[in-house]
Amino acid sequence: MQPTARQVRIASYQMIGFQLLVASVMMLVFFQLQGAQAAYSALQGGLIAALPNLVFALFAFRYLTQGSAEQARKSFMRGHALKILLTIALFIGVMRQDDVVASALIISYTITLLAQWSAVFFFKH
Repeated sequence: MQPTARQVRIASYQMIGFQLLVASVMMLVFFQLQGAQAAYSALQGGLIAALPNLVFALFAFRYLTQGSAEQARKSFMRGHALKILLTIALFIGVMRQDDVVASALIISYTITLLAQWSAVFFFKH
């Protein structure tokens, strides 16, 4: 059975919530291992992975149930482009900070990004 637009939307928001949870856990792990600045960098890395996905989801599902297929395709492509640009902009903004712990940022970003692929195992409908 094909999932409804509402089910797809809910699943995507659950995945983003899961990414935010992973980012929070990474922040706590780095706080224990390396202190407050590493924790803050880890949180920033996790948010760099999760926030662009939220922007993508908002655009990608805008015309899922209404409008033409062409509107849906354009919205999907716009969301994808914004996701990439936002990711780049966030990385540039964070890496310009003097006190960023690059290893915590990159590790947290990577693990939070990978969490979206494992989320399907946790949110089966």
